[in-house]
Amino acid sequence: MTAPAFVRLLLVVTFLLEIYGEFIHSPELVFFTKPLVLPLIGLYFFMSIKGRMVSVHLFMLTAFLFSWFGDIFLMLTPETVADTQIMGIIKNKNFFVLGLGSFLVAQLLFISSYRKAKDRPLQGTAAVRWFHYLPFVVLWAGMMAIVLPSLQTNLEKQPATIPVIIYSAILLTMAATALSRFGRTNSSSFRNAFIGACIFVVSDGLIAINFLVLPEPTYYAGFTIFITYAVAEYLIAQGILKHDMRS
Repeated sequence: MTAPAFVRLLLVVTFLLEIYGEFIHSPELVFFTKPLVLPLIGLYFFMSIKGRMVSVHLFMLTAFLFSWFGDIFLMLTPETVADTQIMGIIKNKNFFVLGLGSFLVAQLLFISSYRKAKDRPLQGTAAVRWFHYLPFVVLWAGMMAIVLPSLQTNLEKQPATIPVIIYSAILLTMAATALSRFGRTNSSSFRNAFIGACIFVVSDGLIAINFLVLPEPTYYAGFTIFITYAVAEYLIAQGILKHDMRS
């Protein structure tokens, strides 16, 4: 078994333990497994490039680092009024904005990675036109129409209004930039990164609904959010790995 394959096996085991912890609502298990998933994705990515480090790889590794920061901050954000601590560590609602800021930096780094990991348009491939990006604009407007009224009517959540507007715009820009790679990389690289980007949008949409719109998150919110999030990060990593950086 190669070193990257071994790390990927560790990643799968840790991921399964984490989502099991989310499913049975075991904060102890989540506390020990959740902070390991992104470092393992980053380690798998680093070992898979086999010393061929270029700027896009550095962008990706830094994106994983800030995603990990976001994981930690959101793990320390209360989910309900009664959710005041985890393993003796006091939770604070202000960690939500710090988590949002960390993920915003990660999205900007993903955007930079997508822009680096593409070539000249492939001959015979239809170009991505401006109207192909319209669904992202419509989706952003729809998200704002759902989330903003809830933020404006909740005094505790009001301070998050501007950060949420900015982050959601950057998130959808990240997905649109992944789409822009169509015909400018191999199909496997495009498919993995674009699907990963779209799943990331779904994951963050679930966070917005559960923590900003609903009075309390649904019972399996953590379970569904982390599955989509971890799969998104892994697919984006695979998408960049599959791009031929020598072309």
